[in-house]
Amino acid sequence: MNKNQQMKCRMLATLAAACALALGAPPTYAKYPDRPITMVVPFPPGGPTDVFARVVSDALSHELGKTIIIDNRGGAAGNIGVGIAAKAVPDGYTILFGTASIAIAPSVYKKLSYEPLRDLQPVALVGAVPAVVLVPPDGPRNIQELVGLLKSKPGEFSYATSGYATATHLITELFNKNAAVNALHVPYRGSGPAKQGMLSKLHMYTFETASSTVSVVNSGLLKAIAIAGEKRSPLLPELPTIVEAGIPGVVGSTWNMVFVPAGTDSAVTKRLNTAINTVLSNAEVKSKLAELAVDVTNDSSPDSAKSFLASEIQRWEKIVQATGVQPQ
Repeated sequence: MNKNQQMKCRMLATLAAACALALGAPPTYAKYPDRPITMVVPFPPGGPTDVFARVVSDALSHELGKTIIIDNRGGAAGNIGVGIAAKAVPDGYTILFGTASIAIAPSVYKKLSYEPLRDLQPVALVGAVPAVVLVPPDGPRNIQELVGLLKSKPGEFSYATSGYATATHLITELFNKNAAVNALHVPYRGSGPAKQGMLSKLHMYTFETASSTVSVVNSGLLKAIAIAGEKRSPLLPELPTIVEAGIPGVVGSTWNMVFVPAGTDSAVTKRLNTAINTVLSNAEVKSKLAELAVDVTNDSSPDSAKSFLASEIQRWEKIVQATGVQPQ
């Protein structure tokens, strides 16, 4: 083999090695996203989580320049949809619009198809919504009347929730404990069906997010008597907080966070985080979310969102233990 042939062989070997390295190297995601993204919403259409998700996804789609398809996967207090998203390919094309139920689940389910801090990567905390106490139009006028009625007939009345171990269920259990009342729990597959149960006057009360109560309250279909926030809501300023109404310690909101499957490239997570924070700072988006009683989170980072999730898992574990909700 002459010198020229040896040089050619070395060049071919170098080229082959470069090609092999390139084929085995992870993608750079420089053009992410270059196709539609699926946003898993772990609750049925029409509920507060779905409505909130659609406001964010519409604006995020415009910001990213790609369609975002909503995939509603309700059931098991959101665990079905969360499990699907957690096991998706970690390429940034499946994202999750999760709720506080993700932080509650480890304390109330013996078997989960996912582990929040292991299988999910938080991208950004987007906001929180306080819970509101709803009763039929001809029901109690205030919290004290509701408590008095429930105490007069222990166990004879029922309350509706959007599902076992959802945030609103746990807040209701906290209310029941602190108010020393006893009522039958009737869980539904989402807040929409639970609301229908209330509209049919099947139950005496429910705790629902403020964002989903405004229309039914303004139309007179249901009556709001208190809010479980730390302060009154600008959207429903006439409602006293439950603490103001005389039941101490009943403060609770449900929050929403965007996740990707664990193992997603950090460049994708950063791209999504930047886009979400840009969207949440948009005046039109903020106005829409204000109408849903959402307290928007500003400039959330993946690290701060993960720290928040870890603290919430601990906080809800204490609430579960205090209320006596049994793991399933």
